[in-house]
Amino acid sequence: MYIFSAASRCRFKDKRILNFKNQRSRSELNGLHSNFSDILGEGPMNQLIGISRLRRAWPHIVGPMMALRTEPVQLEQLTGDGICLWVAVEHSIMSQQIRFLRDDIRKACFKHARIKNLHKIRTRVLPGAGIKPKAPPAKPRQVSFAMKRTLAKEVANIKDRSLRKAIFQAHLAQITYSTEENR
Repeated sequence: MYIFSAASRCRFKDKRILNFKNQRSRSELNGLHSNFSDILGEGPMNQLIGISRLRRAWPHIVGPMMALRTEPVQLEQLTGDGICLWVAVEHSIMSQQIRFLRDDIRKACFKHARIKNLHKIRTRVLPGAGIKPKAPPAKPRQVSFAMKRTLAKEVANIKDRSLRKAIFQAHLAQITYSTEENR
């Protein structure tokens, strides 16, 4: 057992001998690309990046009507240095259109998605294929004070205040964002 005087304690504190904080090295932040490429490998990572760019630019490449009925699904590495693009189509007529436009699609894939060496474009029929536009956000409707009061009476018997408040807010949001058909 050690007995320290006040003077010696001050001296030790100044030298930080008595400070037992966990001194860990600071982590270095890296981009996600390097971490995923370490896990997946460089080739598959580039294919994922390529297909995501291609999906984003697909309406600009084939046009809005074809984009609603077709979508790029996979980039396949061919023997040698080539790449094959697999496109899901809703109907065989769209497959024929893709074949007609294959040279223009190759050029646009290089321009918009920076995909080099695109040698083949193959299609497969997939019902429901296509990049659908995002639904517009729901518009809130006004909830009357009488409806709020009725809702408050329904949750009044819940004893826990935070739970009662959370349930009230959840029901209120459900009523606020409900559609006309579900009232």
